[in-house]
Amino acid sequence: MRAHINKYMKEESNNNKIEYVKEDGANNAETKFKKLKKKLKQAERERKEYLDGWQRERADFTNYKRDNEKYMDESRQLVREDIILQMLSVLDNLELAIAHAPEDIQKMSWYKGVEHVYKQFADKLKELGVEEIEAAGKKFDPALHEALEGTGDWVAEVAQKGYKLGDKVIRAAKVSVKSEVRSTKSETNSNGQSSNDLNGLEH
Repeated sequence: MRAHINKYMKEESNNNKIEYVKEDGANNAETKFKKLKKKLKQAERERKEYLDGWQRERADFTNYKRDNEKYMDESRQLVREDIILQMLSVLDNLELAIAHAPEDIQKMSWYKGVEHVYKQFADKLKELGVEEIEAAGKKFDPALHEALEGTGDWVAEVAQKGYKLGDKVIRAAKVSVKSEVRSTKSETNSNGQSSNDLNGLEH
């Protein structure tokens, strides 16, 4: 009987040990799972931080590259405008020389050569996108014209031609302005009817 009881107690003890081992193993597995889950969350957080940082750096570099390209384009445009303005000064001098040359000079062969050079010069500027601003007889536009004298809304004379490069005014036309005076007078036609006639522009 005692042997039977001892055997039973031994079996119970072994069963308890097995249950304890199982419980301890389950606890260890759960602990490891929690640790792995925590590490996974940390890894995900670090991955997101690295990704966000990389994206910010990439965006900053893209913005820097775009701004730098814009700056270079603007710098090239300013240099181009400056060179063209200097070329326009030469064109002005050629134009003045041609316009004020005496008649006997105009008959000489070298004068024809100067005219040819002037035309070539003007054509090259046009190829570069330089366009002369219309002024004489046009309505005064402060965006295109610079009034040197006179009052009014119409351009009377052009002292210096103006030019645009593309859509940008690189040199406004220097002009004198006047008012438009509309006066009428009666005329009788062959049928005896009267009509009004525009006299034109007056100072």
